Amino acid sequence: MIIRNNKLMILLFSIVLFSCNTTTKDLNKSHVVKKTNEKNEISNKQSLTEKILIENKIKHAFSNPDKLDLFQVYLKGESILKSKLVFVITNYNGVVLLKEEYSSIDLIGYGLDNNASNKVQEEFIKKRIAEFFKEDNFSKPAIKFDSEFESNYSEKNVWDDIKSDQTAIGFDYLIGEEDGRSIAYSKKFKKVVEFYGCC
Repeated sequence: MIIRNNKLMILLFSIVLFSCNTTTKDLNKSHVVKKTNEKNEISNKQSLTEKILIENKIKHAFSNPDKLDLFQVYLKGESILKSKLVFVITNYNGVVLLKEEYSSIDLIGYGLDNNASNKVQEEFIKKRIAEFFKEDNFSKPAIKFDSEFESNYSEKNVWDDIKSDQTAIGFDYLIGEEDGRSIAYSKKFKKVVEFYGCC
């Protein structure tokens, strides 16, 4: 009888322990789910505040002279003067070849008075975005055969590689007042390279 009661006590004790343990696990699970939901809400709020304000995109031959890559430039953030400038080149297969981010005010350069109002600065940035992919900014070949190498503005191995490929297509763009860049897709290095940067 005592043995049977002991067995019964052990069985009841085990059931109580199991149910307590399960409740603790369930509480922990609900805590994790709550935290995950909070993180998702925060990231959703951030994505809402970082909406695309202005965008310019075109398709242009670049990494392959016979195919069209997608060139995009856009402002992402809460306002034109407080946003990120994002420049992306995606190839014809959907592979991102280049992605750069700057502050939107990095587009402000020469031609704008230092005391310009916010509205004037915004209009200047909008104009720069609209003109980012002017056809004049593309060149084929990227480096003309008679162009001279300048060691202050280029790396010799990159320059020689792009110059030797007369099918390479160049793209020139300006960040800030004097940060001019010339890029092309290197078939040798299998990536976008800057073959000239000034000044």
